[in-house]
Amino acid sequence: MKIILRLTLCLVACSALITTSCSKDGEAGPTGPQGEEGIQGEQGIQGEQGIQGEQGIKGDTGNANVKYYDFIVSNTDWSANYHLGGNNVGRLYDIPTDSLGGIHMNTFYEGGNAVLAYAMPTYEAGSDWATVNNAMKPLPYTILVSSSTDQFGLLIDILVNDGRLLLASTINGYEPDQIPDEDVPATIDFRIVLIESTNTTSGKLGKGNILENLKASGVDVGNYEEVMKYFNLPY
Repeated sequence: MKIILRLTLCLVACSALITTSCSKDGEAGPTGPQGEEGIQGEQGIQGEQGIQGEQGIKGDTGNANVKYYDFIVSNTDWSANYHLGGNNVGRLYDIPTDSLGGIHMNTFYEGGNAVLAYAMPTYEAGSDWATVNNAMKPLPYTILVSSSTDQFGLLIDILVNDGRLLLASTINGYEPDQIPDEDVPATIDFRIVLIESTNTTSGKLGKGNILENLKASGVDVGNYEEVMKYFNLPY
């Protein structure tokens, strides 16, 4: 009986030892080397910045309310000497509406707008009066025309309310007097500038206001080029 008990205990002890040996974990192996990190894709190359476009040309100063018209009157286009009332005599030229883009100058002026006019007389080469200074001047245009033997005062004016131009000799610097055929310039270049008013003042005052504005801006109203520059008009 003792022998059987000992065998039993022995078998139990062996079984426990085997069980313990089988259930015990082995020592942890060394940590394996870390895998290589994946290669990061290269960043795309940024394209070069485009060349900046050139700055646009600055636009001209607006002058939508200012229009100009050029035309030439020859010596045969003037009327005969005409009595203007009182002792005033001169030759007249009716300005065609076609020369002003279809605009009736007197209607335009009476509508509260302004009219500026310029002239440049030219005598034929070889004429006794060929020495006249050819330059655009504002109307009324008065100049002393002279030769080696004679001289006279030339007057060119505009009758805005009538839509006419006036040509005459002068008495006392301005009063129109009859002008003989031989003293009439071969041609006269004219420029009419129509300035649409932005207010309701009368035409006469409107013109005065424009001249005052020119003077206030430092523009010599007797200088054709300065006035054209002010209004951004070719000359």
